[in-house]
Amino acid sequence: MTVDVSAKLRERKERIERVLTGKVPDRVPFIPSFHFFPARYIGVSYADYSSDYRLFVKAVFAVYRDFDFDLAGLALPGAGMTLPLNFIFIERYPDLATTTFAIARPFHDILRDKYTRWPGRELPPNVSAQFIGGKFMEAEEYDELAENPIEFISRKIIPRVYEALRDPTSPEAYGALVRFGMEVVKFSGALMELMTKLREELGYPTIPLGMGYAPLDFIADHLRHVTYTLTDLYRYPDKVKRALDALTPLIIKWSKASVSLPPSVLEAFDIKIPLVFIPLHLNEMVSPKFFREFYWEPLKRVIIELVNAGAIPWIFFEGNFTPFLEYILELPKGKIIAYFERTDLRKAREVLGDHVIIMGGISPALCIYGTPEKVFEEACKLLSDVKEPGGFIFAGSRVAGIPDETKPENLRALIEAVRKCGRY
Repeated sequence: MTVDVSAKLRERKERIERVLTGKVPDRVPFIPSFHFFPARYIGVSYADYSSDYRLFVKAVFAVYRDFDFDLAGLALPGAGMTLPLNFIFIERYPDLATTTFAIARPFHDILRDKYTRWPGRELPPNVSAQFIGGKFMEAEEYDELAENPIEFISRKIIPRVYEALRDPTSPEAYGALVRFGMEVVKFSGALMELMTKLREELGYPTIPLGMGYAPLDFIADHLRHVTYTLTDLYRYPDKVKRALDALTPLIIKWSKASVSLPPSVLEAFDIKIPLVFIPLHLNEMVSPKFFREFYWEPLKRVIIELVNAGAIPWIFFEGNFTPFLEYILELPKGKIIAYFERTDLRKAREVLGDHVIIMGGISPALCIYGTPEKVFEEACKLLSDVKEPGGFIFAGSRVAGIPDETKPENLRALIEAVRKCGRY
């Protein structure tokens, strides 16, 4: 059947724009995200998918061609490992700080980072890439971090994290940085090719997308490891607070720079409202005693600055955020997407009402092991309970993306549920 690409583009664009601007669309939009499902779908290994950009583009395109969604969400062939490198550029080279964020195995091969493990390298060829983090900073070094974050990350953290940069003045390090830059060009080119194909051949609208981070998550993920960071809140609260005060302005600057586009570039996008994706990690691990001061307040500063810059923070609340839902009411009304993982979506709608755009889906286990009939039934129940009064985006599953092992017939059942039960 021939698809009218222009008509599909207009239809999807209007649906997304209406939900982002507080208007009720014709139906709930379905915006999925993917890790390695596309690889399984076309029958290639995770190792090849995460390292061969040609296969990556082919696989993701096949999924969006064969399944009818509303926007091409995140399609990530791995795990991020370059954030410290991004940060050291932010003051003098903001363009480099935002264009060098990379999520693919060739960057791991070049930098030899200790943050991540990859299929076909440290992992079997069909195991998803993993971010494991590590402890790369001692507690005694908090003062150095707070005094000058960029200097500290440049001189101390980068040589410890990236094997290829352990001696910054060596030929190996210079070669690695040149190869890294060349790989960024290749990776960016693949993403641009994919975006163009999805728009021109399938009618998926384009939208500016940036990245953000919670300040305490940066410490836990990239400097101290989760375990040590949580104990530091008890042992060294003043040191952690000073470090957060120093890091937060940098994270704000980096996040804003990721969507600070010249008017001529912004005009090229179909939807001109930038989204900034912020995945939260420690949000359910920090005790209520420390949550506001150490986690929420620095994060809220980042969120509000992004809203003031005209962006919509797209916040992924990992884990169960149900006990902290009231905090979200402190954020500007109608200006963020609250994407929930294990939070009770019905409770979220009850507490938050129309204060934010709510995003979520059904159980990942059901997507993987359930029947299409059961998947359809559960998706319809959820849509019936939470789609009103508007401001709801269906993500498919309650994880950061469609589970890798999802049955294709179950994904079709989700799409059918949105079509039939997601109408207003």
